[in-house]
Amino acid sequence: MTKTQKIILIKIGGSLITDKNTPFSLNKRNLGIIANEISYLYQRAPFKLLLGHGSGSFGHTVAATYQTQNGVNSSNFEEVLGVALVKEAASRLNQIIIQKLLKLKVPATTIHPDSFLYSEDKHLIMAFWQNLNHLLKMPVLPVVYGDVIFDQKIGATIFSTEQVLAEIGKTLVAQGWQVTIVHCGATKGVYNTQGKTIPLITPSNFASIASSIGGSAGIDVTGGMIHKVKTSLELTKFGITSYITDGVTRGSLRKLLLEGIKTDTTVIEGNL
Repeated sequence: MTKTQKIILIKIGGSLITDKNTPFSLNKRNLGIIANEISYLYQRAPFKLLLGHGSGSFGHTVAATYQTQNGVNSSNFEEVLGVALVKEAASRLNQIIIQKLLKLKVPATTIHPDSFLYSEDKHLIMAFWQNLNHLLKMPVLPVVYGDVIFDQKIGATIFSTEQVLAEIGKTLVAQGWQVTIVHCGATKGVYNTQGKTIPLITPSNFASIASSIGGSAGIDVTGGMIHKVKTSLELTKFGITSYITDGVTRGSLRKLLLEGIKTDTTVIEGNL
């Protein structure tokens, strides 16, 4: 790369496109809205896009049953079966999203987390970035998602979409990219105790508002909203600003990214 390029990592929340309280359910309306927003941006945005999505009532439902995020004993058949079932469920939702985008003429292609990430005791120790770097030189939309990855110490674990995007974001910053992460969910940003959107979260004010940030509605084995906020705060150390925004309203994502309109959005950035 000869000059700094801008890339937006967009995360579609599992609670946006599924009902986490109903196993293997799909919110077709919300999926249609966000897919059209992605299509609009892909065709018009003056920056690169990379998409990540949660597993919602697909992967989280199975993962909660087998507790795969806590490790896998390779001699325990039920735990090994759980790995296969979690991966199938997460991949099933991924293919639904890919098919939706392809129908909109967006050349979306998946990079599966276990194909480029490897951990030890839930911490990333190895990554293979060449394929992603190659895709970013092409007019395609790379797609990742939260899934099982293999672990040197505990057999396997689950890397949330936030973790996957965080590792991608840090690596791209090191390569010279200007990185922003946008989380599109079923809420209008991060709410306080009065149900109002918190407009700005920084390392300085986080302690005073942390107690008002809830978890995720429905089943979520990877931490919900507080995990999202904490991960985003860590990324401010790398110069990455994150947005948590409304993914339900038509046009809201394109207005945020193309016009800078931050209605119903929480900005997470480093202290000025």
